[in-house]
Amino acid sequence: MKVFSSMTCAILLGTAQQALASKIPELTLSMAIEQAKNHDAWLVKSNQTQASLTAQQIAAGTWQDPKIAVAMNNLPSNDFAFKRDNMSQLKVSMSQVLPRGASLQIKQNILALEAQQQPILRADRRAKVAMVVSELWLDAYTAKMTIELINKDAHLFEQLAEISEANYASALGKTRQHDVIRAQVELAQLQDRLVVEQQRLATKKATLLNWLPTGSTGLSAWQFNAHGDLFTIAKALPDDALFSSAHSSIASLAPFGDETMALLMRHPRYLAQSKEVESAKQSVTLSEQKYKPQWAVNASYGYRADSPTGLERHDLLSVGVSFDLPLFTENKQDKEVLSAQSRTEALKTAQLLTLKELGSGLATEQQALTQLQKRLELYQDTILEQSHQQAEAALSAYNNDDGDFNTAVQAKITELNARIATLNIYIEKLKTSARIKYYLAGTDTSLNDIAGGSYE
Repeated sequence: MKVFSSMTCAILLGTAQQALASKIPELTLSMAIEQAKNHDAWLVKSNQTQASLTAQQIAAGTWQDPKIAVAMNNLPSNDFAFKRDNMSQLKVSMSQVLPRGASLQIKQNILALEAQQQPILRADRRAKVAMVVSELWLDAYTAKMTIELINKDAHLFEQLAEISEANYASALGKTRQHDVIRAQVELAQLQDRLVVEQQRLATKKATLLNWLPTGSTGLSAWQFNAHGDLFTIAKALPDDALFSSAHSSIASLAPFGDETMALLMRHPRYLAQSKEVESAKQSVTLSEQKYKPQWAVNASYGYRADSPTGLERHDLLSVGVSFDLPLFTENKQDKEVLSAQSRTEALKTAQLLTLKELGSGLATEQQALTQLQKRLELYQDTILEQSHQQAEAALSAYNNDDGDFNTAVQAKITELNARIATLNIYIEKLKTSARIKYYLAGTDTSLNDIAGGSYE
């Protein structure tokens, strides 16, 4: 029948894909995380940004270049004779503007804090990349293993369909026409589930590929085959070892407790905003420097030639200073200081909101992990075994012409659904652990040196 042949083709295709996959390099979860971190363009951009800010910091501490002026002054307009008039002179002058207060040092402090923010942001990015890639890989793994579970039971559904058709054709037993139709429908639905999971696997692999290195330089053997973009998800079942630190760390953490909030205050996102707040405080100090006058010094030397009669004329030297007077500050300096202060308070509020968001996210994942563990234990200890026994009993009864066909099919579907549900719960537990691991990024001891940086 057409449904049988379609299902058989799907199984054969799956078998062929498995044979091909054996020749294609496998991508494990730890491999995917490592490669995504090592080839993340955002981290490269952050390093370049830090280098730019460091260079700007040096430039910001330098005085303005002095200005040099050369002029011919007081020449007679009728013949432009340089020696005839006593006032004619060749004048060379220089002026130098001095920094306003301690503004140069404060600008350097601001740029230093912005540069120090980049390593913290990179730590947050690496933790986020690990979380995102883990979820993508685990989704792909779920689809891969679901396909295997469906393929594993597909032959049994085909056998049931063939038996029901044979019994109906020979008028043996209790098989009726609707049993044959039911078998065809179940096979078609099973084939549809197989196609859906294959599409899901392909989609997740394509998305995961965006996080892996591309091009022809520096590629590891597992990354790409001869066609350039194909890899297979490793079949090894991920265990809790990769996320064991997350499990052990949250065991004693009460949601929104003092210890929890202290831990979240070491999270890279929070620490990066701390640097931003410090930078804003320096901006307030910089605005306050505008109340101070800005000084400038100037000097000029005027050369005069001897008179036409040979009389010696003395050269002229001038020295002076200038400064501005910030007298009308109400609509300028006062408002700039107020603006900088308001921005600082806004950043403090944003940092507080970030802390609350991290606390809420961690508490949500903690509760989810607890409930998922309960569900997993229920399926592993009870539902899987009972659904298997129910399916075996129903199939045995039907084969002995002592049971209903629909009951046998439904029991087998229930067992398959239970296996898939157990897989989904276990993978969701690992995904939850991956998210918890992101929230616990502040436990990374390497952040201590980064966060402890100062503009001083």
